[in-house]
Amino acid sequence: MSTFIYEASDKDGNIEKGKLAAGNRREVVEYLGRKNLIPIAIEKEGETTTIKGLSFVLFETVKPIDRILLVRNLSATIKAGLNIIESLDILIADFTKNVMRNILTQAKFNLQRGQPLSSTFAYYKKYFPPIFVGMVKAGEASGRLDSTLEELGGYLIKEYNLVRKVRSALAYPAILLVASAGVITLLLTFVLPRLAKSFEMSKVELPFITKALIEASDVLMYSPVLDLLAVAALFCFFIYFRRTPTGRKIFLKFFMKIPMARDLVKKVALVRFARTLSSLLSSGIGVIEALNISAEAVSNETYKAVILGSVSQVKSGVPLSKIFGNYPKLFPHLLINMMAVGERTGTLEHILKTFSNFYDEEVDNALKDLTTVLEPILLLFMGLVVGLIALSILLPIYELVGKFA
Repeated sequence: MSTFIYEASDKDGNIEKGKLAAGNRREVVEYLGRKNLIPIAIEKEGETTTIKGLSFVLFETVKPIDRILLVRNLSATIKAGLNIIESLDILIADFTKNVMRNILTQAKFNLQRGQPLSSTFAYYKKYFPPIFVGMVKAGEASGRLDSTLEELGGYLIKEYNLVRKVRSALAYPAILLVASAGVITLLLTFVLPRLAKSFEMSKVELPFITKALIEASDVLMYSPVLDLLAVAALFCFFIYFRRTPTGRKIFLKFFMKIPMARDLVKKVALVRFARTLSSLLSSGIGVIEALNISAEAVSNETYKAVILGSVSQVKSGVPLSKIFGNYPKLFPHLLINMMAVGERTGTLEHILKTFSNFYDEEVDNALKDLTTVLEPILLLFMGLVVGLIALSILLPIYELVGKFA
């Protein structure tokens, strides 16, 4: 007899964990079946930290492109006439990532026991956002899973392209900053220390700027290992803090004070809101649930608060266009007017889709404007810093030459 650690869910999706002494995993499955529980994970005690398990947890993740491939291929196979179990078998064979194979295998296992596909994705919420789960759930409820998956695939592709555009546009400024840091580090760690010895031997009176930079150079040269650890720690802290609610709010406030960046942040948030709400409404999800999911998808704390705050007013019968019209700094008149027309004609999801497509081009223009302004500013900054260091080197040399002239 061995002890097995199990994790299972009931038909309502509630998770139950426990241990059971059994001869093998089949006995554990039969035990859970008698309790009307659906197995999610069964591991023999003492075997949960194997190398395979570590690689699954630590080194693999579900990327946006994985979700896109999953949705598009699942939609195509269902449209071709295969049932969902057969479709999952094909996808399990096609995916090379263990994490995706395990998730899809679990989804197949749950489906065979009466659990909907959306419940498996909901369990792995780390990998599948609320809009993904919500649209799959709506497709299952309406009996139009194939078309809903196709709509979800289109949404995921557009979101993926939006993120890529923003990252690509900011790549060059980031490279300039890294290059600036590299040049400054090189001057402070290799050039200045050698000249400092010559200045010390010549007993030339050093200007303040040179003394300050020599002090900075001494700090950097004290322990290169500590310097690297400090940089790594600051980088990790920056990434962690950026992902916390407090960090997101602080960074958002910072960018909202920069005119060019503020325009880009607003347009990205509006595109995400309009596209998400449109996709959810088109798949048959109610407006209240759609607003809650859209608030999470917008990835902007300011817009999230306003969207969540609108839910209670919508329940009271207040039109969305009227609610958002009270925030002219966040929602442009174009969107408000288009939403008002959509609400009157019952075509709100189509109106929002049109708006998101239009604002996609506006995001492109905002990115171009931002990079056009950033590039000369960063080049100027790089030139000033390097020039400052060069000046701190040249001034003592000039005095040294004058002393012996």
